[in-house]
Amino acid sequence: MKKILFLFLGVILAAPAGAQISQDFLFDSETVASMEPDENAVSQAEESAKKLLQQKPRALRKQTFPKLRSTPAAKQDQIVSRDQGAPFGLIWGASMAETKNQGIILTPIGEKDYVNNFSATHLPKEIDDIARVDVTFGEDDHLWRIIAYGKLLDDDAEASKVMRLYKIYSALLSKKYGNAQEFFTPAQINVTKQDDKGKDIVVQEPAPMGNPNFLSQLQSGAAELYSTYYNEEVGAALAVNVDGDGKSYIVIDYKNLRILNAQEQETLDAL
Repeated sequence: MKKILFLFLGVILAAPAGAQISQDFLFDSETVASMEPDENAVSQAEESAKKLLQQKPRALRKQTFPKLRSTPAAKQDQIVSRDQGAPFGLIWGASMAETKNQGIILTPIGEKDYVNNFSATHLPKEIDDIARVDVTFGEDDHLWRIIAYGKLLDDDAEASKVMRLYKIYSALLSKKYGNAQEFFTPAQINVTKQDDKGKDIVVQEPAPMGNPNFLSQLQSGAAELYSTYYNEEVGAALAVNVDGDGKSYIVIDYKNLRILNAQEQETLDAL
């Protein structure tokens, strides 16, 4: 059984990260250029970011991304009327029908925390390292979440293969979205040492990444590794996982913050 850390991120990313609630606001380049910085909002953003980045990807769905600027939120129909490129050639905010019109095949999958959730195949842009991509449209039928599962790897005891992929994709996500933060929870291992009197004692110490038992530590949950990334439009989380058969893989969970914020704003306006 796959052990999913994410998201969202909900990043990460990670999400896996119901719909994630974002406090990030949408505004165009002209609005940004005409704005004066809100020092109080920036300070609040830094605190929100710290809280967010201390969460595991699975818990991200209950967290908020930082509000980087204080500016009126756009309505959802204003957001989805624009073509917004998303990972794998998808379009943020597109409806299920519009996504199918791209030639993408959507197969329903059961996941209790998400509405209108599908496995997406025949994507316009595919990545060799990714085995499966799931998408979520929500009750409003706008694509707001994409989660990608890496191919299963026959890894060694040090998890060197998945760690190589993790480092590659971490660098790419950091370059694209920025605000990279890595979180590593090491397994605690028993180590025999000698005390001041030369007597052997057993103490616990953190095991580093890539230690001789790293794969099994990730599999059991004794060790956890993930990173989060975000900008003013998208939040992402990258996690390293190991399934029940000892196969390692990466997970990348993306969420569109502008759409989530618009959904929240519409709900607030209706209250």
